[in-house]
Amino acid sequence: MRIPETQKNKPKKMNANQDPPGNVWSIILKIAIPKKIIAANWKNNGSTKFVKDYFDFFLKNKNSNNEIIIFPPDLYINQVNSYKNKKSFSIGGQRINTDGGDTHTSGTTSKMFIDNGCDYILVGHSEIRSLIDQVTFGAAKDLYGSSGLQTIFCVGEDEDTKNSGNTSNVLESQLEDLCNKENYPTDHLLDQKVDNIKQCTNTSLEKAIIAYEPVWAIGSGNTPNIKDISFIHRFIKTYVSENHPFTKEKDIMVLYGGSVNSKNAKDILSAPYVDGVLIGGASLDVKEFTKICNLNI
Repeated sequence: MRIPETQKNKPKKMNANQDPPGNVWSIILKIAIPKKIIAANWKNNGSTKFVKDYFDFFLKNKNSNNEIIIFPPDLYINQVNSYKNKKSFSIGGQRINTDGGDTHTSGTTSKMFIDNGCDYILVGHSEIRSLIDQVTFGAAKDLYGSSGLQTIFCVGEDEDTKNSGNTSNVLESQLEDLCNKENYPTDHLLDQKVDNIKQCTNTSLEKAIIAYEPVWAIGSGNTPNIKDISFIHRFIKTYVSENHPFTKEKDIMVLYGGSVNSKNAKDILSAPYVDGVLIGGASLDVKEFTKICNLNI
């Protein structure tokens, strides 16, 4: 039977007191509830077989709207990139060469990471901090703006600092250079009457994510209690927003890293001021990592 033109595509009326259909609720929830970042740092682990087996399982069993980031060793980035489809996950580099550029022997530059499908870069991870004795934004400031890589900037205290009650002082010193106004050519940019100063290189941290990694918790099986995690994450957000030009607290994302696993991830991700997790050892077990990725907080 032919449908009259007046009835084609005519929307059904819905009672004002009637609940919207399920698919509408799912859209509302996706908009209302911000995604969490679930990041896997494989460190120096992997093989071609490991990568294949990992993604054969992960892509079949991942069922999440969270932002997933994989940080494989440099040699496996290209292989990991071959499994990306429809932005099911993003890829990041573990360590970048900021000294010497094209003339420097060894090391991976931002251009190389981007060319192999990376969107993110870790800066100042705990093992690197122990080698260079400090974390400086100055060494990585070229990552902002023109490089196209989003930075996850890692901070955190060791056990002696925790036991002495100086965690906040150490975090301030690690974040100080990140927030140093001298690193941002604001006067020069303002003289040029830039319309949207946030789009300019080195003026905003909107492309940066901070990962709080207490060194004493990494690989130990121990984590701070949930109240302490929330307190420190709020401290970081407040400090950066109060000391960094053009950055608001609501725009700062802070991840927790240190002995995260499928048993404690839900509690950590549900804590106030926690925007995601950076996972080390547990991310090497694809079943464990997939469980965490599929959490809907």
